[in-house]
Amino acid sequence: MTRSNAFSVQRSLRGPWRRYVDRLAEHRPALHAYCRRLTGNVWDGEDLVQDTLVRVFSLLGRSDTPLDNPRAYLVRTAANLWIDRVRRSAREQAAMLLEEAGPAADAPGDPAETQPAARHLFQTLHPQERAAILMKEVLDLSLEETAELLHTTVGAVKSALNRARGRLEGRKAPAGFDAPPREIVERFSAALRDKDMAALQKLCAEHVSGELVGGVQVSSFAKLRSFFEHAHMVLPKLGFGENPWWKVAQFEGEPIVLGFRTLGGVEGLNEVHRLEVSEGRIVRVRTYCFCPETLAVVADALGVAALPRPYRSPSIGDFVMAMLGLRAFLPQGTRRASD
Repeated sequence: MTRSNAFSVQRSLRGPWRRYVDRLAEHRPALHAYCRRLTGNVWDGEDLVQDTLVRVFSLLGRSDTPLDNPRAYLVRTAANLWIDRVRRSAREQAAMLLEEAGPAADAPGDPAETQPAARHLFQTLHPQERAAILMKEVLDLSLEETAELLHTTVGAVKSALNRARGRLEGRKAPAGFDAPPREIVERFSAALRDKDMAALQKLCAEHVSGELVGGVQVSSFAKLRSFFEHAHMVLPKLGFGENPWWKVAQFEGEPIVLGFRTLGGVEGLNEVHRLEVSEGRIVRVRTYCFCPETLAVVADALGVAALPRPYRSPSIGDFVMAMLGLRAFLPQGTRRASD
């Protein structure tokens, strides 16, 4: 019996997804403003926007009931997602408090030896270490299955498990969730500027992941390499302006990399790169390029202009139409957070 591949529908979904994103463009500024106020910061707000878009898109494919009033539906979905997230956080905090109160007197064995403490899982481990140890010790997956699910190697899973167990047992320092060291961010910015792939790879952990927020996600430096190469692409007709350059700035206590370009004679913020660092190596790169409201918020805070950005990457059709001058891919002018 031939097994069908459920993911074979991927190609047929790209067009509908792009049309969906395009048709919701008029509602995105209001949704972003709502999510930013709901979460309290621009980064979590952008994440909630993206989660909301994916959730509503999935509902369109699952429901036969016509959905109307997109703006109200998006806002209601965002609110429900945020409430669920807060409830999960509350349950996690409750589990930590129960764990800190100590085991019942008649509980057999030492819980520290039989299972990782909840407070350690949520406060001590790096997210990738937490995922690895849950898959291996709670879901009882093999190293190979865990590596496949995390899009990494068996060796990387072993290393993550070793670090996680060391932290849980107190042999290793807790994973830091603070802002990345500015020195590493500066080195990343310089390597990106120089298109120095060897230096970038040296800065990154073996299991580094990358995300073009609102777009593709990758799980190795080999795939992330194209992100860094495309950062230098110049195609003004598609909105990839000229004279790209980068610098490090401090935003809300976090050093971030700002990417600037000149488009239509105006220089402005084109993208933002945020780094997550563990044990001196970059483990995650998040690039905000197709997030115009987030770019506008950051630009306003830093006193610079933000270039107009689309909500998605261009398709081949967009490329052809723009090069032939039949349809512009980008809105005109700079963006501000209040627009």
